[in-house]
Amino acid sequence: MKSFKLYLYFLCLLCVLSCNNNQVFLHSFNENNWDYRDSVMFFFNIDNTIKPYNLSLFFRNTLDYPYRNIYFFVEIRCGDNVFLYDTLQYSITNKYGQWLGRGMGYKKDNYFEFEENVIFQNKGKHRFTIKHGMRENQLMGASELGFKIQIND
Repeated sequence: MKSFKLYLYFLCLLCVLSCNNNQVFLHSFNENNWDYRDSVMFFFNIDNTIKPYNLSLFFRNTLDYPYRNIYFFVEIRCGDNVFLYDTLQYSITNKYGQWLGRGMGYKKDNYFEFEENVIFQNKGKHRFTIKHGMRENQLMGASELGFKIQIND
């Protein structure tokens, strides 16, 4: 009976791990500063060109972040072909200066929907590149940046 429970547990764990359709990436900035010349790149694989994908961004800032919003320049490439290029703008605070992100203390976590129901044209390795579009050379208060791609079942 004990071996059956262990087998059942292992089978459930295998099903959960094999059904994970998420790819999550995270980049940390040195000393909470993001230079405008620095691109953050994430590489991911596309295995399915039939099902749609949802793309989202994560931005962790410190309370030293000086602006109410953030601009991103994003690009997705497959080989030499540009699949998507866009300029994004998201609010970090409301008009009264209150932080919109989650978290207690010195850092706030912001989650942004980027694109929904994206159908990729090519299988294989893709590159996601992101730069900040703020007017500061050194964007203070930028702690971490993340990217998540998930099959929309």
